[in-house]
Amino acid sequence: MIPDFPDPTGDPTLSTQEIGDAVELLLRSDVDESLKARFLTQLQRRGETAHELAGFAVLLLDVGGRLEIPRDQPLVELCGTGGDKAGLLNISTAAMFIVAGAGVRVVKHGNRAISSQCGSADVLESLGVCLHIKVDSVGTVLEKAGNVFLLASDFHPAVAAVAPLRRSLAAQGQRTIFNLLGPLLNPARPDYQLTGVYSPELIDLYASALGLLGRRHAWAVHGMGYSAGGGFDEISILGPSSVAAFTSGQVHRFEIDPPALGFTDQYLISSLIGGNAAENAARIRKILSNHEHGAARDMIVLNAAAAIHITGKTRTLSEAIELAKYSLDSGRALRALDLLIEASSEAAR
Repeated sequence: MIPDFPDPTGDPTLSTQEIGDAVELLLRSDVDESLKARFLTQLQRRGETAHELAGFAVLLLDVGGRLEIPRDQPLVELCGTGGDKAGLLNISTAAMFIVAGAGVRVVKHGNRAISSQCGSADVLESLGVCLHIKVDSVGTVLEKAGNVFLLASDFHPAVAAVAPLRRSLAAQGQRTIFNLLGPLLNPARPDYQLTGVYSPELIDLYASALGLLGRRHAWAVHGMGYSAGGGFDEISILGPSSVAAFTSGQVHRFEIDPPALGFTDQYLISSLIGGNAAENAARIRKILSNHEHGAARDMIVLNAAAAIHITGKTRTLSEAIELAKYSLDSGRALRALDLLIEASSEAAR
């Protein structure tokens, strides 16, 4: 007999045991999909807690196994939860090469699009990056390229089995805890992380969850300025961004104001909108080659600078912006992409 899911509408937060029971049932193929959908829907409507987010993440990471890679230098992850429905160019994916070109090692974890037109894996594949690399070659790729991409479905096959249910619920406009879990499931378990969150109401929760997962310094951000009244799961160039920063065991809030950092142009959201994988890949290479300037480049620079700054490489965000611009202007960012293409091809499964 299959046990029932714990009731997420009862106590304010599920216990560790209840989280374990829920994860086990969600990953079982013999459990009816409607039961899974009901549990996930009830949990989201009640509102997930930081304890639940971290608890789900730890258990799913344990199922996937620990990835052993050299940690002699800081490792940073920069990504977004998705779900902002803005349809932007792949900002954090482009930014990873600027960060790597600035001398900070990037371990980016992501997947193909679920609710958007083009996910990080889709655009990287179109750029020529080999997505399926041998697990024991991850450290080698990172050493050669200064950055590496971990395809979530390769490292978390159990989670990939939930993808059809996620797509079904997404088609109904229903978010679930899995919309938040993706950026928490990096098998490299980096010490530093910049994560964009689709709702400003969730950034404190998210920063707390990152802290519970052992991040030394992490920012959960939400950028404003979307013309229809919404925002981005990125640091915005169109308006202020709210930041919940976890450091030294505490979460504190502040705002990032682009004009105060020198981004004073009259930017248009139309310049930030992306397309399909091939279109986004072409634009990213154009930006990294210094052949496109404007809103998209500036927003990528700002997000890259935040990731650089989080690791402690610079004293201020302004210094990190200058370092990010140098990474672009010097060709080091483009070189980081080309090195990843080469190294991932050599490490292909």
